[in-house]
Amino acid sequence: MRFTSSRSNSRAMLRRAALLAGGLLFAAAAGATTFYKWTDADGNVHYSDKPPKGHVGEVTTLEVDPGAQTVAPPVADKPVPDRSLPTAIAPPPGGVDILTQRRATRAKLEADLDAARERLDVAQKALSEAGEPQGDEWQYTVGGPPAPGSAPRANCHAGADGKVICPGRVPSGDYYARVQQLEESVKRAQAEVDAAEIAYRKGVD
Repeated sequence: MRFTSSRSNSRAMLRRAALLAGGLLFAAAAGATTFYKWTDADGNVHYSDKPPKGHVGEVTTLEVDPGAQTVAPPVADKPVPDRSLPTAIAPPPGGVDILTQRRATRAKLEADLDAARERLDVAQKALSEAGEPQGDEWQYTVGGPPAPGSAPRANCHAGADGKVICPGRVPSGDYYARVQQLEESVKRAQAEVDAAEIAYRKGVD
């Protein structure tokens, strides 16, 4: 087997170099390990697996390592992921994802706010219905004489000193204490609503 390369024809040189590379691989597979290179009198380069006969000049010996010429097996292409479909996000440890946690937090804060508003409504309604003092929330006082020109009252009577006394009825301290408790209940309920609204806004932002 012999290949010749001409200095004057670059295209022919490239083709012959390719043939030489193929020949080297073929020879390596066949177990050959030595090749010869020389240049003739016309300047043409020759390659052969046998030494030239009758050539006077330098001959270069090429040692080929068959193991180094072994062609590596093809590497299987990695599958290209299909990006047309959304990639599922794996849930964090515990099995609950962030979106589910946010929904649960929002629902709890909303329920707390609704409950606080209901308590405020109940407190305001109780205060508005406090009404008049009940039977034990009245106290009776000794009043003075009726005002001039007013009709005499049935419960007026003359005192020991002869002065006219007209007892009166006014709300007792128990009545005012009950109303004050109702007002404080409204204030506490309103404070709970304000706190629940702040927590809700922070939790959903």
